[in-house]
Amino acid sequence: MIDVKIIKNSSMEDVLAFKCCSLSDQNLEIHIRNIGERPVVIPGYIELENENGTVRYSHLYPPWKRSLSPGEIAAFYCQMDWTIWNQYQTLIVFDAEGNTYRFPMSSM
Repeated sequence: MIDVKIIKNSSMEDVLAFKCCSLSDQNLEIHIRNIGERPVVIPGYIELENENGTVRYSHLYPPWKRSLSPGEIAAFYCQMDWTIWNQYQTLIVFDAEGNTYRFPMSSM
């Protein structure tokens, strides 16, 4: 089981540019926390869902899988167009075992 926290207009773009990556426009920060009792592996993508279907965002940074022990948090970053974001109602996160976790975007 996981929990997700969204930080819109994150200031991490400046930190990432300074530290390593020169990534521009990283205005969305996604914190994924393992609230289960065993490790979980999270791939570097999400989907947004509405009544018309889903769109996959596979341009998260870092793009590789993240293994989270119980209680551990991983952060992912991406550029998000808020007009697109506002068209969707559900954020979907996956794990490497094929499980999906749906989070209502209205609560984020």
